[in-house]
Amino acid sequence: MSSDVTSPNEDVTLHCPSCGEEKFKLVPMMGKNGERFVRIHCHKCAEHLFFQTPELPENINVLEDIPETWKTEQIKNLQQEWEEWLRWKQRHLNKPASGKPPLSKYAQWLLALLLGGSTMFFVLDRWHLLDPLLENPAARQQKIMEYSERLLEVPCFPSIMKVKIRTVPIRYTRERPVHQNRIQYGEAGIYWGEEQIKIHRSNFWFFGWPKNTQLLKTLVHELRHRSSPGLGHNTKFFELVERDTQCVLKNWPNLK
Repeated sequence: MSSDVTSPNEDVTLHCPSCGEEKFKLVPMMGKNGERFVRIHCHKCAEHLFFQTPELPENINVLEDIPETWKTEQIKNLQQEWEEWLRWKQRHLNKPASGKPPLSKYAQWLLALLLGGSTMFFVLDRWHLLDPLLENPAARQQKIMEYSERLLEVPCFPSIMKVKIRTVPIRYTRERPVHQNRIQYGEAGIYWGEEQIKIHRSNFWFFGWPKNTQLLKTLVHELRHRSSPGLGHNTKFFELVERDTQCVLKNWPNLK
């Protein structure tokens, strides 16, 4: 059914607020309690409005007796309701594309991903100290030997410690690197009648790569123990370790 909804006296015409079309398809409906509803469909743009028909004025039994002023008022109210409905849909259902850059639009998700990834990374790294997920002892031993060989090329590295690199076995150990609730990185001493240096898995990330600075510090620390065993952990020992460590870290990037 097509219809123009107008009021002759004031020339008030119902029109589609989206495209201005004045011809519609009207679909009358009835509620379960006798309520009357109408669904209006625009012929041109398919915009629609669903509303409950107003009650007739009192003492009106024949449609021809309805005052034109009442009809005009109803058309105006209906037009206003339709326009408000369209604005609401445009504001809430058909949101325009955001002008923000992609980084701003997804900043919260990126931050959450970063925090979650960082947390998972450090949880796995701590867990790895007790029960490694990925561990290749032979590959890690090879890395330790490569680092030890490169220490021989450091010009300011003490010659007595270079001698220990060649004479004292430096071995990767699968022992748990925890001692008195502390993370342990290395050990040096006499084990089973043999002088040794042990390098723990705490010098490696859980995915296998060495923690460069930490592994270098561990090697320097333990080599100093075997070079100057009488110092123990006194002040002089730590002064020498600090000096040797700075020497290595300064020259390390220049070594091939």
